[in-house]
Amino acid sequence: MDLETEPAPVPDAGGEQQPSPRRRGLPFRRSHPYYIGFVGGLGVIICYYLAEALVSVTTELILILIALLIAVGLNPLVEKLTRRGMRRGLAVLVVAGGGMLLLAAFVTAIAQPLASQTSGLIAAMPHRLEHLSHNAEIARFDQKYNVVGRLQKMFSDADTAQVIAGSILGFGEFVITSVFETFTVIVMTIYFLGSLPTIRVALLGLVPRSRRPRVALLSDGVLERMGGYVYGAMIVAALAGLAAFLMLTVLQVEFLLPLALLIALTDLIPLVGATIGAVLVTLVVFLESPTKALIAGLFFIAYQQFENFVIYPRVMSRSVDVPPMVAVIAALIGVALLGVVGALLAIPLAAGAIYLFREVVQPRQDAM
Repeated sequence: MDLETEPAPVPDAGGEQQPSPRRRGLPFRRSHPYYIGFVGGLGVIICYYLAEALVSVTTELILILIALLIAVGLNPLVEKLTRRGMRRGLAVLVVAGGGMLLLAAFVTAIAQPLASQTSGLIAAMPHRLEHLSHNAEIARFDQKYNVVGRLQKMFSDADTAQVIAGSILGFGEFVITSVFETFTVIVMTIYFLGSLPTIRVALLGLVPRSRRPRVALLSDGVLERMGGYVYGAMIVAALAGLAAFLMLTVLQVEFLLPLALLIALTDLIPLVGATIGAVLVTLVVFLESPTKALIAGLFFIAYQQFENFVIYPRVMSRSVDVPPMVAVIAALIGVALLGVVGALLAIPLAAGAIYLFREVVQPRQDAM
């Protein structure tokens, strides 16, 4: 029987009968089909709702991860100030304040010219396309496929602005969302920058005491490599944008500010970003002058070689070297998971993983 009967009362020393404690029945057998089905079904339901919750907060998690990587990239500057005797809170305030001032000055300096030149570039596209159609080869190709005519119609259409923006309401929502997300990233970056030592100590508390020194050294190495990559990538992209700006200035190309900014932004994308930016800018310059486009294309080819073999190795000398194949695989996985943002985040994460592999896995394999 699964349940035992309650025993008779036992008399005490005074002759009074005291009830004996009720004995529990036998526990459930974990091998019972009902137990397995119930617990398994409950686990599936919980996992399903946890996955839905995770998907619903994907954007917020991406913003947090971006802020964490930016904080890791700025952490070396904070560490330099703290080594010179400055308190960490003040060092964070100096680095964050300086970064925000630079960002505000940059936006203030380029906002009005960028807006006017971008709108002017869009407005000038029909005229440039018409001028381009005077070329004999292009005119012959256009007679067959009517490419120039379709592009002219698209840019001269009265609703082009709405098509590009996705409607005025949608564009306003996009601007508000972008401002909010940017503000969130800035606040979270400052928080992470000031709390990195505390977060590190809290995470080390989850590690057994005997292993904490080794884990602390490994975590410092990972943060140094990831921070070095993020900081270096920003410098390389800024130099690419500056070089493009100077080249376009020498060629006297119109709308050079948005084109140079496009080069800097696309250069942040690993592997293919610099090529994509160069192709887009060369095509825009080609609409103005095929000769200038040829010079710009040759410049981008030469600069990319200079960047790959001179600038990039020197800037990244303090970060872990990411093999090209690993970078390609990490970028592809990042694009598949999170798009362009995933590609931007994949390489520094891969740099940290490679450091752990070289410091933990490879020595163990060599010792066998």
